[in-house]
Amino acid sequence: MGITINPRKGCWVNYQLRLAGITQAAVAQRAGCNNRTVSDFLRGRKNSERVRRALADALGYESFEQLLAASRGHDGGAA
Repeated sequence: MGITINPRKGCWVNYQLRLAGITQAAVAQRAGCNNRTVSDFLRGRKNSERVRRALADALGYESFEQLLAASRGHDGGAA
């Protein structure tokens, strides 16, 4: 079902959401799930294809993989 992210990557994605003025609740609504699912996903505790797509879409990326690739320049490239 795709990749899960580690908490470090999730923190970066959450920071990008805050910079864009997008809440986890808005991502949850877009994904058709609850806030807890988005939070668990960003902490690396849960995997959800719908959340992955909603995050990429909300932040203007074609895919979640592109979103994660953008983070590599900000944390030394650790996956």
